[in-house]
Amino acid sequence: MASRLARAAETDARKTHTNMKKTYIIALLAAGLLGFSSCSDMASLNSMSADSLGTAAQVIPGTVVSARTVQVEASSEDKNLGMGLGTALGAGAGSLLGRGKGQIVSAVGFGVVGALAGRGVAASMGKTKGQELVVRADADKKQYRVIQPIYSQIGAIPVGTHGHLQYADKGSKFLPDGF
Repeated sequence: MASRLARAAETDARKTHTNMKKTYIIALLAAGLLGFSSCSDMASLNSMSADSLGTAAQVIPGTVVSARTVQVEASSEDKNLGMGLGTALGAGAGSLLGRGKGQIVSAVGFGVVGALAGRGVAASMGKTKGQELVVRADADKKQYRVIQPIYSQIGAIPVGTHGHLQYADKGSKFLPDGF
């Protein structure tokens, strides 16, 4: 009788431990998805990438002669990060299921599903609206094409707007006068 109670208590302890691990993994999955959902749909002029530090840009005054809205897809880096996070979270969740070889198969299967889901979430969350602008330079009348996000401080830039094109190796952007 005492050994039966001891085995029952041990079984209950294992179930509680397994349920706690499952809850922990589900919480991690939810936190990871919330992290992706916090991405903004609008770019900010006050944010700069670390890659732009120490770079010089040529500034060309000009006028927008053509403007159209475009869909900017998520970068490959963002998609790969989502895939990596999805793989880790999926494999972690899958490892809680089964025992022995079943546990390994479950971890691999959930890892693959997590990778696909993570890449898909990152791809959909990384989309943003942008603009393709054609700017005619004031000095030599050359035309320059730039694709940029729609900045929250400016909004969509209409045809006829005068400003300056910041032209650099790491990227270019057009800013209306006053920005």
